[in-house]
Amino acid sequence: MPQPAFDVLTYSRDLESTGLSRQQAEAIARSMTLMVTQQVESLVTREHFDLNRAQVDQRFDQVDQRFDQVDQRFDQVDRRFEQVNGRLDRVEARVSGVERSLSGHTVLLSIITLAVVVPLLQSMVTG
Repeated sequence: MPQPAFDVLTYSRDLESTGLSRQQAEAIARSMTLMVTQQVESLVTREHFDLNRAQVDQRFDQVDQRFDQVDQRFDQVDRRFEQVNGRLDRVEARVSGVERSLSGHTVLLSIITLAVVVPLLQSMVTG
């Protein structure tokens, strides 16, 4: 990892030139060195950042692939529902045909009942 350019000796001399004692200037320079070192250690290098970004990108690619699989499965389920709906439509059409047929049979049965049962009942009442 590249280290920042920090010249402790120059910094200490600059502090001394402003009127601080050598002891004060050196103490401040040591503290600054410690602070800069700690800050540098917490920095992320470009390589580390790129590596982590590549790992995140790879994970997103895996998630995208999983979503594609889920989408394909939903498409299969949708096609299956369409097939079932088609079959239900055909069954409904058959039931409607049977209902119409039964409706016609009901009319015929009513006519037969009127033609046979009513005269029979009349003959029983008058007879």
